[in-house]
Parts: sequence; structure tokens; C-alpha cells
Amino acid sequence: MAELTSMIYAESLLDVTEELGTTEKVKAELDELNNLFKENEDLYGFYTSPKINKEQKKETLKGILENQLSPETMNLLYVLLDKRRAMEFSGVVKQFEKLVQAKNNEVAGVVYLAKPCSDEMFQKIEAKLSEVTGKNLRLEKVIDPDLIGGIKVKIGDQIVDSTVATKLRELKGSIDSTKL
Repeated sequence: MAELTSMIYAESLLDVTEELGTTEKVKAELDELNNLFKENEDLYGFYTSPKINKEQKKETLKGILENQLSPETMNLLYVLLDKRRAMEFSGVVKQFEKLVQAKNNEVAGVVYLAKPCSDEMFQKIEAKLSEVTGKNLRLEKVIDPDLIGGIKVKIGDQIVDSTVATKLRELKGSIDSTKL
């Protein structure tokens, strides 16, 4: 239910930001604000506390953030307070990012490598995967020495595992299942 509520607010925000041409700016602001809330529990606690009057929250947020955030981002904060949905803020940010990515034909992914590779090599991997998927990929590089060698890629909910560790597990399973 919370995810559906977050999606409704995110869709409304996307409609407004597309009309005003501020989608990327608002996305960046929401990312920063979400990180600020995660790093500063007191500020997040203040924003989400049902014990503090919403008008007091609005005035405080206005004093702290108004000159740093666009009117669209400030209005989202205010609407969530008015509708008693402040706890949904991070969910709205997550859904907004998903909508913007879908609009831009972008997909986030993770590439797991056994050892570091050069930026040039990683760009080649990213380019090839973008070509194969037909999407604009935003890949994160993760070094996992347990892989032994090879590469594992997670894009959306799909995983392609071509690591030595996986090949060894598959070989072991094959040998174990063979009856002599």
C-alpha cells in the first residue's frame, strides 16, 4: 500500500517537473535531501514526528531549505506534511527515480568483478551491455574477490553470472549428480 501511495505522489511530481522542465534538478535535490535525512536522524525525526505541528515544521523547513531547494521540491515536502505522509518521503524519492529512469530509457545495474579493472575496460563493458540490452545503463562497479574470476552482472531483476566460482559450483553439482 505504501508503495502505491509513493508512486501516486511520484507520478504527480513527475508531471509537474516535466511541465516546468525541472525534472533532473528536482531528482538531484531529492537525492541530496534523502541523503541528508538518512545522515541526520534528528532532522528526519523532526520532519516525520506526529507530535510536532505541521505549520511549525513548514516554517522550520522553509527557514532551513527554501533558498537551497526548488519550489517543486519544497511543495512536495509540504504536501506530504499536509496529507500526513511525511514517512513516505524516501518511498516517493525511490519511485520518482524509477519513473525518471524509465522515461529516459535508463536502467541501473551492478557489475561484480573479482579484481579492479581500468575505467576504459569498465566503459567497454558498460557500452557492450547497453548495446545488448538496448537501454542506457547506469552501472555500479563492485569488487568481490570471492568470485575468483569472471564477471557477474545484475541489471534490474536479471542476473547473468559468468564467474569462475559459479562455474566451479556447477561442475561440482554435475559431478555429484553423476552416478558411478
